[in-house]
Amino acid sequence: MRRILLPAFVLCFLVSGFSVSTFPQAEQRKEELPHPKTLEELQRAMKEVVEKHHVTGAGVALVSNGQLLWCGGIGKADLAANRDITCDTEFRVGSISKTFVALALLKLEEEGRINLYARLQDVAPEIPMKNRWASRNPVRIVNLLEHSAGFDDMEPSEVYNRHDRVDYPLLDVFKRFQEPQNVRWPPGTRFSYSNPGYGVAGYLIEKITGQPFDAYIRQNILAPLEITVGDFRLTDANHAALAQGYQGHPPRAVPYKNIYLRPAGDMKASPGELAKLVQFFLRRGKAGNLQLVKPDSIARMEYPETDSSAKHGLPLGYGLANYTESDGGVITHGHDGGIDGFISSYRYMPEQNWGYVVLLNSTVSGKALGDLNHLAIDFLSKDFPKPQQPVISLSGKDLKNFSGYYAPRAPRNQLLAFMQELTGGTWIRVADGKLESSSLFGKNREVLLPVGKNLFRGEKDPEASVVFFPDSSGRMIYVRFDQNGEPNEPYGERVFPIWVFTRLLLLAASAIVMASALPYAIFWGFWLLLAKFIKRVRRMKHVRVCAVPLFAVLSLMMAVFAFTKATDDIGTFNFWSILVFVWTPAFTLLSLAGLTFAVSVPREEIHNWARIHSLLVSMACCTVMLFLSAWHLIGLRLWAP
Repeated sequence: MRRILLPAFVLCFLVSGFSVSTFPQAEQRKEELPHPKTLEELQRAMKEVVEKHHVTGAGVALVSNGQLLWCGGIGKADLAANRDITCDTEFRVGSISKTFVALALLKLEEEGRINLYARLQDVAPEIPMKNRWASRNPVRIVNLLEHSAGFDDMEPSEVYNRHDRVDYPLLDVFKRFQEPQNVRWPPGTRFSYSNPGYGVAGYLIEKITGQPFDAYIRQNILAPLEITVGDFRLTDANHAALAQGYQGHPPRAVPYKNIYLRPAGDMKASPGELAKLVQFFLRRGKAGNLQLVKPDSIARMEYPETDSSAKHGLPLGYGLANYTESDGGVITHGHDGGIDGFISSYRYMPEQNWGYVVLLNSTVSGKALGDLNHLAIDFLSKDFPKPQQPVISLSGKDLKNFSGYYAPRAPRNQLLAFMQELTGGTWIRVADGKLESSSLFGKNREVLLPVGKNLFRGEKDPEASVVFFPDSSGRMIYVRFDQNGEPNEPYGERVFPIWVFTRLLLLAASAIVMASALPYAIFWGFWLLLAKFIKRVRRMKHVRVCAVPLFAVLSLMMAVFAFTKATDDIGTFNFWSILVFVWTPAFTLLSLAGLTFAVSVPREEIHNWARIHSLLVSMACCTVMLFLSAWHLIGLRLWAP
């Protein structure tokens, strides 16, 4: 499951100078990988990637001409047991689970038991949901499957099921954690990945069939595909074959944690079993001689229809738990996944009748997964042409219509939206008669080639990956799907950038001033000691004027430290999460108190430089405090629904 863990660097970012260089807008340039021509060369290249990136183990399956070409493993499934990975080793495959949920709903639709374009409120009014656009833009079931419902991602305490029974009712999950179902913008306009949406989709399977969602999927999807060990539930069979998940280097074993949103990410499967899923897609819905779902349903899965980018002509995107990806000059379909100790991917290319599965039992390197994917694509597509959509001519005036700064307006997780707002925007400029994209400060420049009046592609992309269009209020919108599966920019809105730079300048200046309180404390602390032991040294009056701003800075540092510890056990009521809750309000009170003291003390009773410095530090603290308040980080309760 592509789960949301609040990374430890969120608050660290706030006190480290808000350096935009800390958060690059794109991955570093790929190192040149070999171009294997034989299966043996590919296996050797994959082994080198696994070893280079210190990945514990990888399970791989390759399908060529619709047939299984190779299925096997590299490295260890369990270091303590010295168990090798094989074709039959089970992995937690995270969000690949969503593909099986979408297939189940498509099958139910073909049987006439559900309409994917029905309003969610009509099918399941018992699900808590707030949508102020309901009269014109209701949430439809298909919006859940395409992540276009406007839902937020999981709350911190919604990630893991630590205390309830394993099969805790999904409806009770939605009633306990209601915030993600508060729709943030008109449904059907923007893509934003939401695990709770697929939790709701799993609940709909249960309501329609009268069975647990996993039981229905096991009987109607997994069994026809001859997936006999893989399952959403942890059974005796898949537990015995399950790889141990690891993180870090040297590798540390990750315990198996239950999750609340089981439909979104609790599937276990082996490379060999997911190869059967790949073959099923290549055969357009056939499992053996059985047409399990119609070819039209498979085609519908592979491309989006409901978000604005699709409606304005961009074919690439997230369909029904099956999304397009551009890599190696080829457009593939499939899904990735990630959960504690595991990352995974399956991709296929129906026009060329090939596909692959890559499963890792280590989260030490996302780049390793990307490199293994690239090697598989390069090898399987080596004998096929790689045409590119032809470029058309657009005038400089036409290109100018798209230029400007585009601010991100579709955050996956609302709690972390401020990070995207600070440095996540995109510049679009016209340079040398060509449209060009770059990050906020002009890095990662890339030429965008026109393939339609509002459609563009990167120089290496086979077809359109960028679309521009006006929204309902006339503002220009920019959407880009890139090589990472999810959008590079899911929904950028053109804005005047002066506030973007002003905000960064304010925060950077505030961080610098706040940092000066620490060395200054050494100075006045030393002065206090001198005054205590040497009578001729004049005593400092109103020490609180210097001390309170220092304590404000220290309280924020304590909140940061507590936050880094709290993320190790996210979503629980513990010592560190309590400190986050306590220290952030303390920072607010101390910031205001410091400002009050600096202003109220009579001039003749304190040195001007001491007053000015304390005033500046307090004002900087108050500036940061206002931003933290606007971002809802003051009094943050990481354990609360």
